[in-house]
Amino acid sequence: MTRLRMLLAVMLLLLCTGCWDMREINRLAIVNLTAVDIDPKTGKLVAYYQIINPTSISAKQSGPAKASVYTYSVTEDSPGLFTEKTGTIMSRMLFTPHLQCYVLTERYARRGLNDLINYLEMYTDRRTNVYAVVTDAPLNNVMDTFTPLDRIPGRNLRMLIDWQSRLIGMNRKLTQVKDIAEGIPLSRPTILPMLHYHGDRPASQSDRVERIEGANPGFELADGAVFVHAKMTGKVDRNTMTRYFVLNGEASRSFERLTVNGAGVDVEASHIKVSRHWGPSRLRIAIRADLRVLFNQQKIPLTSRNAREIESAYNRAVQRHAEEFVRLAKDKDWDLLGIGDTRQGRGKWRDVDVTFDVQAKAIWFGNTRTPYQ
Repeated sequence: MTRLRMLLAVMLLLLCTGCWDMREINRLAIVNLTAVDIDPKTGKLVAYYQIINPTSISAKQSGPAKASVYTYSVTEDSPGLFTEKTGTIMSRMLFTPHLQCYVLTERYARRGLNDLINYLEMYTDRRTNVYAVVTDAPLNNVMDTFTPLDRIPGRNLRMLIDWQSRLIGMNRKLTQVKDIAEGIPLSRPTILPMLHYHGDRPASQSDRVERIEGANPGFELADGAVFVHAKMTGKVDRNTMTRYFVLNGEASRSFERLTVNGAGVDVEASHIKVSRHWGPSRLRIAIRADLRVLFNQQKIPLTSRNAREIESAYNRAVQRHAEEFVRLAKDKDWDLLGIGDTRQGRGKWRDVDVTFDVQAKAIWFGNTRTPYQ
C-alpha cells in the first residue's frame, strides 16, 4: 500500500508544471513611476520610466549604487511600441505591477488620453487603478529629481496624494486612470491633481536627499486639471477642486477662512453631508457640517452667541462659494455637479436652477474659549 501511494504521488508530480510563470528579479526592470509627453517638433510620444535600484534600498551604498532610481526615456509613434523600444536601452524586462503613478504633461493631456487608456486596458499588468497627475513642468525636472522624505519618488508622490485625500476626507482614492476612462461617456468632468515643480533644473544628484531644504527644488500638488471625455479642457484652483469633491458627495472635510465681527476665524468643517432634492427644473442641495475653530483672531470669548455668529458666517461663505461654483460650471460649459448624468437633468443640465441650503454647527473650540490678550 505504501509503494502504491508513493507511485501515485510521483505520477501526480509529473503532471505539475511548476513555477512556469516565475520571473527572476535580477531580470526585471521594476517600474515605480512613468510619464508621457509629446515631442512638439515631431509629434511623437516620449515615455519616461523610473526604475528602482534594489541595491540602494537594501543598504547604504557608495558610488553609483546609492541612487534609489534610474530614469530612462524612449520616443516612439505610439504607446504599443514603447516596450520593444526599451529593449534597446535596458538589459531587463519592464515590470509594471508595482507602478505608483502616471505623470502626464499638460500638452499631452490636452490632446486627449483615449489612445493611452485603450493601450493600458489591453494589458492586465499595465494597470489603470493607479494614480494619475498632470504636470505643467518639464518632464526631465519631474523624473530626474530625488525626493527627501521617501527615496523612491513614485512612492513619495503616491503618499502625498494619499495624504491630501485624507485631509479632505475622501471616500475613495483621489483620482486614478480608470476614473478618466469611466468618465468618457459621462457629462460630469473628471478632475486630476496638478503637479507643480519648484526649481529651474532637476535635483538629479542623490546627495539632494541629504540637504536640509526639502521643498525647493521639489514637488507640489496644487490646482486641478479638468477632463471632459478624456481630454483636458482647463484648470481649477485647489479650493474649487475641493468643492467639486464635497458637492458631489465624495469628500467630507474642508477648511474655510471666515470674517466674524471684523476678525479672521479659521474653521475646519467635518462630517459634511450633501443631499440633493429635486423639483421641476430645480435642484436644491442641502449641506450639513460640524465646525471646529482652528484659529480665532476675535478679542471676545467664544460664547454660545459667538458660536452662532461663526456658524452664520460659515453658512454665508459656503453659500457664496457654491453659487460661484455653479456660475463657473456654466461659464466653462463644465457640468461639475453631474446634473446631466441624472434622469431629471439629462440633456438640459444648464437649464436646471440650482440652490443651496447650508447649515453648520460649531461643536469644537479647543482648550480655552477666552483668547489671550
